[in-house]
Amino acid sequence: MTEVLDIAKKDGRWTECPSCKEIIITEKLEENLWVCPHCNYHFRLNAARRIVITCDKDSFAPLPIFAADLDKKGGSDSYEIDNAIKGGMARIEDLSCVIGVMNFAYRGGSMGMSVGNAVISLMKHAKMSKKPLVMFCASGGVRIQEGIWGLFQMLRTVQARNFTMDVPMITVFTDPTLGGVTASFAALADIMLAEPGSSIGFAGPRVIENTINHRLPPNFQSAEMLLSQGFLDRIVDRHQLRNTLAYLLRWF
Repeated sequence: MTEVLDIAKKDGRWTECPSCKEIIITEKLEENLWVCPHCNYHFRLNAARRIVITCDKDSFAPLPIFAADLDKKGGSDSYEIDNAIKGGMARIEDLSCVIGVMNFAYRGGSMGMSVGNAVISLMKHAKMSKKPLVMFCASGGVRIQEGIWGLFQMLRTVQARNFTMDVPMITVFTDPTLGGVTASFAALADIMLAEPGSSIGFAGPRVIENTINHRLPPNFQSAEMLLSQGFLDRIVDRHQLRNTLAYLLRWF
């Protein structure tokens, strides 16, 4: 029986829940919006799946967002927005908005120059179109291999948010949202929501424990703890997230 389970998991027919270890038929899991029916564990979603379950059918229209084109300056490289983020115009229950979705499956959703440019462009487009901005955040932080230019995106996105404060912005924290993304534009929204069980913070628990030489509580940096401390406005189950976003968009 174990061999049959291993084969079914390898070919994608069955999926094991990382939380409760139950084996779930993948088709049923997809129908349940990738939420475990046994323990309510919210599986991580890539950007494409997130857009499908959040936006009205066929309503998502990607924006032609590009970062600095070095060809225009005589350089040999041209930097285009990578798969760490997708963005565009969309409708949620027939309400128009600008939506950005970070993709943890691609380089940990890390924010480098191209992702920073994408976030800024989404903010500017929301301001020009006078539409609210919905940002789904999932990231390990800044793309540190880009050095100071990666870190610089924290300042750039914060400055862009300061110039677009008149644009309503909703952040949805998903698992995980850490590092420079949490410490920059993600925490500057008018309304901050989170999926259950999401890890949200800046430095990781191990780094903090080694720095302060103190054992952290088991639920440290969880969405539930941050809600109790007033950082979040609400934790929303994935099944209710689309309706909740539509409710909020009606106020904008």
